[in-house]
Amino acid sequence: MNNATTTESKLGGGQAWINWLLATAYVVFVFTLQTGYAITNVSMSEDLGLSLTQVGFIGSIYTWAFALAQFTSGSIMDRLGSRWVIPMSSAVVTVGAFLFASATGPVQLTIAQVLMAVGASFGFVGAGFVGGQWFAPLKYGFMFALVQFVASLSAILGQNAIGALIQSQPWSKIIYGMAYSGLALTVVMFLLMRDPQRADLSERAWSGVKNFCNDLFEALGQCMAIRDTWINAVIGGATFGTMLSLGVIWGPRYLIAAGMEQGAAYSVSATMWLGLAVSAPLFAKWSEWQQSRKIPMFAGCLAQLIAIIVILARPEMSLNEAYFWFFIWGFMSGGSMLNFPIGADLVPVSLIGTSAAIVNAIQFIIGGIMMAVPGRVLSGTGLIARVQERVGQLEGPPTGTVGDYQWALAVIPITLFLACLLFLALSETYPKEQSKS
Repeated sequence: MNNATTTESKLGGGQAWINWLLATAYVVFVFTLQTGYAITNVSMSEDLGLSLTQVGFIGSIYTWAFALAQFTSGSIMDRLGSRWVIPMSSAVVTVGAFLFASATGPVQLTIAQVLMAVGASFGFVGAGFVGGQWFAPLKYGFMFALVQFVASLSAILGQNAIGALIQSQPWSKIIYGMAYSGLALTVVMFLLMRDPQRADLSERAWSGVKNFCNDLFEALGQCMAIRDTWINAVIGGATFGTMLSLGVIWGPRYLIAAGMEQGAAYSVSATMWLGLAVSAPLFAKWSEWQQSRKIPMFAGCLAQLIAIIVILARPEMSLNEAYFWFFIWGFMSGGSMLNFPIGADLVPVSLIGTSAAIVNAIQFIIGGIMMAVPGRVLSGTGLIARVQERVGQLEGPPTGTVGDYQWALAVIPITLFLACLLFLALSETYPKEQSKS
């Protein structure tokens, strides 16, 4: 029996692909908005008179709000399905985008970022959830990897498109265009998305706030009681969080400060996302071949550290060199995708969703810190800026020179170096039964 909310379950059928394509289109919409901030924040800050501290904070508030919402998004999907949750979350992001485009100051921008972050927390998780609902179990991993590929590819295409548009169009007009695209997508999802008609749907029914919170905190508590859960999540936060910092805010600004033309700087910065798109499935295959989670992930983290040292030490590099090293930086950040199977290896099957939420949340929390700290340094505020004054690197507020950016972004290699040390305490989790087969 079909109705407006469910349809007969047919794994891999037409409705399965409709749901998956719409959920993946939502991920593209979310990623384009998120990475578009790297392009529009320069013009936006000039028009609205924002300081570098405000730019960094507004960018980082998205990641923090996203991280907090991420803890509950998976459980909500488990209980309520995707039919209404994904379209409603898209509506929230769309409202946030309209508010962002019409903002006249930091307060409106911050509120808009919170709305977009809360809605976006159902994006990547939602696309994975739809793949689990509508496709056979053996195809689930492939469909999830395909979402990651599409999401990363959309980031580079979105940055290049927005980078070209920002040369001739106001930043607010560009955001308005994305908001209207989100509105159209939301309407289509409300019309076409369905939940599969299965016996377990009733088990996912909402049982009240109290029961939901109890289940949530019990699951979180079991995962967080495992020592390696924290070590793994912090390493993931260091590797992917620094990628977010450079990819969403500071990459283009650093290149422009080093003398690169604005359009070229946006294009170079976007290659980070191409590197991530290419490498995410390759790191998974390397892990299977090596029969190890830890070794490929450590190699990626170490290579990220080397790449960022080269990038910061050689601001005068040629355009082709910049393309190469920013691609390598993004490619090696693909090792952060292994944090999710490591988290899953550490817990029972029933807690895999919760472990993934913890990893993703910590990644974005640390990413938010990595976005905010350079802004504080460049504005002459905060602890690191005070240290900079004491060692004679700065007299008065920073001028925004390439030297100032090198000092401010030094937090990235420091964070990656500490992550490399954490690998000494992380256990190998690759399943023994798989390694024997």
